[in-house]
Amino acid sequence: MASDPNNKLNTLRLAQHDLQKLLEQFDHSQTKTAHPDREFVRWTYRLSAVDLILEHATGSKISLPVATRNISRGGISILHSTYIHTGSPCEVVLQIPGGKSQGIPAKVIRCAHITGRVHEVGIAFDEQISTKDLLGLDPLNEAYSLERVEPKHLHGSVLVVTPTELDRDIIFVFLEETGLMLTYANTIESAVKRASKGCDLVISDFHLGEESGADLVKALRSQGADMPVIIMTSDKSETILDTIRDADASGILSKPISSERLLQALAEFLHADGDGGPLYTTLTKDDPAYSLLNKFLTAIPKMALGLEKAMQNDDLQSSIETCRALSGTASPLGFESISELAIAAEKKLDTGDLKGASSQIRALIVACRRIKARPAA
Repeated sequence: MASDPNNKLNTLRLAQHDLQKLLEQFDHSQTKTAHPDREFVRWTYRLSAVDLILEHATGSKISLPVATRNISRGGISILHSTYIHTGSPCEVVLQIPGGKSQGIPAKVIRCAHITGRVHEVGIAFDEQISTKDLLGLDPLNEAYSLERVEPKHLHGSVLVVTPTELDRDIIFVFLEETGLMLTYANTIESAVKRASKGCDLVISDFHLGEESGADLVKALRSQGADMPVIIMTSDKSETILDTIRDADASGILSKPISSERLLQALAEFLHADGDGGPLYTTLTKDDPAYSLLNKFLTAIPKMALGLEKAMQNDDLQSSIETCRALSGTASPLGFESISELAIAAEKKLDTGDLKGASSQIRALIVACRRIKARPAA
């Protein structure tokens, strides 16, 4: 739960104590089950007041101190004393790491009367934010931000490391409806060898015979491999967590695992990458190149998959060709960051060292998966 150091009075004119009591009543009256259509996990975010800057049709702006209820990567719920029209453009001023304030462009998508003069207002951010950074969420406490993951939309290459065939089979069954490329290793030695050929993510048991998942992470890092590593464990004692954290693992997954939590954990690093959000074109609809966007958006998943396969097959030439294609086409279509990543990967590949370019290629693949068609207004 976020705390409010300033304790500024909000439009409801409720002090922090009274606000907390009201919010607890709201939470108690609502179900705690996941919403079937909700993409992002909502985190408790209770501040007595943040600045909401509303823009009127005339272009004038007004700043209102509003109370907050919860927040997700995609938006925030606030409490306000009067009705706000849906569709109203606004900015929500949030405290970001380092003590600085940042206005997050957004839009009001709903407003409901709760009781008395209390209205709950749903606000959608124009672009996703990192709740991990904002709230200090720890993936080693399984604080993943994606609530609903469609298996068919999950792509990437994943190395599964476990000495137990049954555990391997369970994971493979859970992931059979995804678009993931799965490989398997049962020892640290074989895992490091397979990972050196390129993969987007490693998920490993903590117990690997006489060794551990923490030992695997250290072995991978010593070889320069920087892909995310998720450790599966049934022991969440502080000793084990400290061991996993000290090894520089990316996250954990409690055993026994479920298909939902497995998808959630993998998607956090393969698609959300533990940060960031979707990438949209910077082109406007009146740009002559805008008509080519649909063709580019259709080709991007195939190009990302092609890079994955090229890495798996040690295919240097295919990797170079794909990077060249992306560096030449992404920027004119409004994806300048993709072109920059592709150029960086191509420079590495021009040395003939496909393995040495693995981190640049993985960053490019992750960025390609973040490309989305801009949602309708």
